[in-house]
Amino acid sequence: MRHAFRAVPPALAAALWLTAAPAPAAGPQPASPQTLRLADGAELWTIPEAAIQQFVADGTFADQRLRLLVNRSGWPEDQLRVALAKPYSVELVPLARFLYSPAGVAFLERQTRAFRPLKTPGRDLRVQGLRAAILRNSKGGTLSALGILRELPTDFVVELGGAGVERCSSLPCTNPQQCRSVLSWLVFLPACLQAAAMNDVTSSGQR
Repeated sequence: MRHAFRAVPPALAAALWLTAAPAPAAGPQPASPQTLRLADGAELWTIPEAAIQQFVADGTFADQRLRLLVNRSGWPEDQLRVALAKPYSVELVPLARFLYSPAGVAFLERQTRAFRPLKTPGRDLRVQGLRAAILRNSKGGTLSALGILRELPTDFVVELGGAGVERCSSLPCTNPQQCRSVLSWLVFLPACLQAAAMNDVTSSGQR
C-alpha cells in the first residue's frame, strides 16, 4: 500500500537536496576521524572512530576512555556492541518532516541539552548540527548509532557534568546508568527516530 505524503515545503525540499548531495572535497581527510568528543571539567576527551569500531567488532579496547564510557553505560558489553551497530530502516522524507516540525525541534533540543553550544554570531547550532548528522546518515535508508556519531560536526562536544544527556526512550532502566549515560543515549536515538518517522508516515496516510 502506497503512503499518501503531504507536500514537502520548499525549504524542507532544499534541505533534503543539500543533505543528499555529495559533500564538496575539503582537502585531505584524517585517516582516523575523531567522532566522540566529551568534556570532563577542563579536560577534553577525543575518542577515535577506529577505537569504537574495534570495540564493536571484537569487544577489545584501543582507548581507555572508551572503556570507561562502556563501564559507565549500564549495559553488558555484548548488548552494547550490537546496539551501537544495529541499523534501523527509515524513510528520509517523513524523518526530515518530523525533524523540522515543532515536535521534532523540541525533540532535538532535549537531545542536545548536554552538548556544548555550537555557535556562530547570535546562533546556537546544536539542533541544526544533530539534525544534519541524522539526515546525512539516513539518506541511504537506514540509521544507526555509529552512523549518526560519525556524521556529527567536529566541535560537537558532550559535557559529562551538568544536566547530563536525556535518553529518548521511556523504557524502564534496570540500571540507573542506562537512563543517563552517553552511550545509552546514543543507542536509543536511532530507534526513537525510526518510530517518529513511522508515526509521520502513518499520520500522513490517514489524512
